Amino acid sequence: MGRYAIRRLLQLIPVVLGTTFLINYMVWQLPGDPFAGRCGQRPCPDSYVSAMRAQFGLDQPMLVQYGHFLKNMLTGDLGVDFNQVPVIDQLGAAWPITIRLALLAVAIEAVIGIGAGVLSGLKRGGFLDNLVTISTLFLLSLPVFVTGYLLQWLLGVQLHIINPTVSDEATVSELIVPAFVLASINMAFTARLTRTSIVENLRSDYVRTAVAKGLTNRRVVGIHLLRNSLVPVLTFLGTEIGSLMSGAIITEGIFNIHGIGGMLYRAITGQDYTIVVPVATLLVLVYLISNLLVDLLYGVLDPRIRYE
Repeated sequence: MGRYAIRRLLQLIPVVLGTTFLINYMVWQLPGDPFAGRCGQRPCPDSYVSAMRAQFGLDQPMLVQYGHFLKNMLTGDLGVDFNQVPVIDQLGAAWPITIRLALLAVAIEAVIGIGAGVLSGLKRGGFLDNLVTISTLFLLSLPVFVTGYLLQWLLGVQLHIINPTVSDEATVSELIVPAFVLASINMAFTARLTRTSIVENLRSDYVRTAVAKGLTNRRVVGIHLLRNSLVPVLTFLGTEIGSLMSGAIITEGIFNIHGIGGMLYRAITGQDYTIVVPVATLLVLVYLISNLLVDLLYGVLDPRIRYE
């Protein structure tokens, strides 16, 4: 496994270089002048625009800009935004909140989604199976913003169980409902994927052999059936970490959470690409690392998988 992990890490290098170059190219080559709206109703003076372009290296060729970007990233210097505020300070304040929100959403997906999928698969055709099917279809039909506003109005405004908006500290207890909203659609996918995998593996030879050997149902399900059935589910959950962190813009906006989603939304609408580029790069790294960890966990869940 050690050589496999090293080989995978080396494979990440060209992927990181290619994706970060595309991010820089697509963001900075977008039509329009990012400094055009910095002076209110009047157009900015040419001297101001020239000074800003020189400060952020926009007057240099694309490859030179990308080289400076890589050098700064390796040294931990993310630069400043258009308001001269260090980007790393903004990330330091917003990143922990979004990480807590995303990890809590993944935990909710795993616990509720896998649990519902296992019960539905083991009780195929029964009441629980029909209940899970209807519930997942209901969640899949509701957009995230509808679920978010509905729970905010019901639990926060009508029943006063939660605060309608999250405080600046964004404690775990305050993030439970937003995390459920963020995980709602993917939780339904997890439940349906788990059910399909359970039903398929129930007909496998190794399950029939374990039952014929006289093993208890708990041992057959917990050790043999569940471990093999979780391989595709683990793949889905692993890739969801990155997507949840980048897709939390709507949820963070509804509950006024000061995380990466809100920060990225404000940067995009304000054309402050000095924030968009490093945030998008960090999300790429999260995707790649989570996928690597998922691949390494395959061998733990399924002993038939060998790394060469």
